[in-house]
Amino acid sequence: MNLTYILSAAFLTSCLVVPSSTPLKAAQAPSESIPPASEDITISTGGDAQASLFDVFRAVSAASGVEFIADSEMTIMLKSAPSGFHGDFTIPASEAWTVVEHAAIQSGFCLSALHMGESKLVAVHNRGESRKMDRWKYSSVGVEELDYVALHPSFLFELNMELPNLDTRALANQLRAFQRERSNLRVVPVGSNDLVLVGVGLEVNSIARMLLKTNERAGARVREADDASSEEQATTEDC
Repeated sequence: MNLTYILSAAFLTSCLVVPSSTPLKAAQAPSESIPPASEDITISTGGDAQASLFDVFRAVSAASGVEFIADSEMTIMLKSAPSGFHGDFTIPASEAWTVVEHAAIQSGFCLSALHMGESKLVAVHNRGESRKMDRWKYSSVGVEELDYVALHPSFLFELNMELPNLDTRALANQLRAFQRERSNLRVVPVGSNDLVLVGVGLEVNSIARMLLKTNERAGARVREADDASSEEQATTEDC
């Protein structure tokens, strides 16, 4: 497939990567993390006009040094897709990615971090094209990086989880039954106590935190049962 930058060549030439002094809010982030915006994002549409996703992606590109990639069909879709932002507005640099990504999610798009080296390349996908999901790129993260995942609700992630107190095979079936329509989340059990979550940050983060709490509670119940059994055994021996 031929890929084209969704931004004009002239614009991309002017969008050199600028070293950012704004740290990521996440305590843990992957080594090839998405660079934060180095300045506030200001969009001016005039009057009550609504900015397109193309407009807001172009703005976050300028503020972060990231280049967005899509084919010609996707570019047309982004130019016609409403962002939900009307008139003139400013997004603080610290919230730029998160706010823009929520707009992308609402309009049915998701993002892949293709390359985060000296050049920063991000691909745009239509979430409705689930048949193409296997060709999308997912960033691998661990549970210690969930704060980082929460900052990027529309990026695609692959999260490996160890849940020693849960039967992940049965859990995977239960989660599939409750998946929402248009959800891109995939739940893959690995053995009996390990699980892989694949999908956009919004879903991966929320499901992962729920599973961690469930695993913790299940462990607490097992410990309580063991303690009760030990007390009962001690009482029997005393008698």
